[in-house]
Amino acid sequence: MHPYLTKLGVRPEVQDFFHPYFTSDAAGNLVFNYQDSIEHFGFAFHRVPVAEHFWIAGDTNFSMIRHVFICASAMDGIAYLSLNFAAFNQTDNLLFLATGVQPNNIQMRWINQYLDGKMVSLIFSRDILGKLCDLKTATGIRRIPVAVGIVNEQVTINFRNQQYIFSQEQFSLNAFEKVSGYRFNTRTIKPKNFDSYLDQLKKKTFNQ
Repeated sequence: MHPYLTKLGVRPEVQDFFHPYFTSDAAGNLVFNYQDSIEHFGFAFHRVPVAEHFWIAGDTNFSMIRHVFICASAMDGIAYLSLNFAAFNQTDNLLFLATGVQPNNIQMRWINQYLDGKMVSLIFSRDILGKLCDLKTATGIRRIPVAVGIVNEQVTINFRNQQYIFSQEQFSLNAFEKVSGYRFNTRTIKPKNFDSYLDQLKKKTFNQ
């Protein structure tokens, strides 16, 4: 049990699941290893890296993994599982991957090599950055190039030789699927009324 996670209200069962996949610095702050960089969390700060590789939590015998969750930060993954733990009968077949600030091609090639055919859920934030991460991850998993830009508060997407334009408020992976006619078969899971699951967990814990 880590005192910071306990103070945040993370369930003991969830702490047990994630315990092998983080360390602490000399001050007791949480450190998550992405191989080439680290995510660093303390109550006064939360630094999420721009990383080439994933932070990984779960059984690395990938043949046993049934459900993969991809998020921007380790802390979001921990918060998600703590808030939704009752929905899972067991955690042995779960794998959590954190991309850092945004997903990249190296990470997507890794998924294609090791996790092809697995059930994938995306738990990025509700803001526009999280929604763009949904699209970049979904297209990366399907190995389809995409170019995305934001100009004058509009999201411009070049996909399969066509251009699509959305307002930031209207854009989501689901909205893009409807307009483009392409189904990625990748679930997006968003917290209600919060930008991230970590924000939701903090609100739940410190406002009771």
